[in-house]
Amino acid sequence: MGKINIDGLLANQALFKHISPFELESLKTSVVKVDLEKGLMLFQKGNLADGCYILVFGLIKLAIPSSASSDKIVELIRPGQSFGEAMMFLDEPYPFYAEALEPSLLLRLPKNALLTLLEHSPVIARQMMTGLSYRLLGFIRNVERHALHNAMQRVVDYLVQVSVSQNSTHIRLELKKNVVASLLNLTPETFSRTLHHLSGLGLIQVRASRIHIHCLETLKNYPVDEPATVSCPKNRIR
Repeated sequence: MGKINIDGLLANQALFKHISPFELESLKTSVVKVDLEKGLMLFQKGNLADGCYILVFGLIKLAIPSSASSDKIVELIRPGQSFGEAMMFLDEPYPFYAEALEPSLLLRLPKNALLTLLEHSPVIARQMMTGLSYRLLGFIRNVERHALHNAMQRVVDYLVQVSVSQNSTHIRLELKKNVVASLLNLTPETFSRTLHHLSGLGLIQVRASRIHIHCLETLKNYPVDEPATVSCPKNRIR
């Protein structure tokens, strides 16, 4: 474990942007780097949560195993995000498993070291509370979307979000279609049928994992207007 590497990795995380040199020096002695190859498990459902994690790079899937159908994805963790704090604070086992969808590097923060840091740094404690609050709000909004939006609306919302995040109307699905379907609380068959329907309307063009959105504004308005062919204003996102 390289001293400079750990210093840099910790200092570059949003959670620790206000950490003092003394606090950084104290924390880094307890931090563990975890390298995961694609497809490997970080932990299983039921394992004791005796720390939390920050993802440096890669993509981590948090999911609940299911014997009846495909596993239910709870959340996708992207670089800069932390996870596992709630179970650590409650001394509860993980209610989901964590799997690397891409080669990933994580920082493991042991419970005792993190609690000591939070006791001495109100700023970092507030930042962690803010992060947990945003995650809770995200879960509530997901439940709301699943309860109030039909399959078509969920898929449209997802495509628009990906287009905005990639700053393009020529988007690439970073995840396998069955993973996206689980994330949207849909079956893979329903997700595929919905893409086919949108393609038939002339709103998108699908080629494997590549999707071209012909008109972002029209897609945003679907299914409010539900036009098969409309005049499209010039997209700002290309």
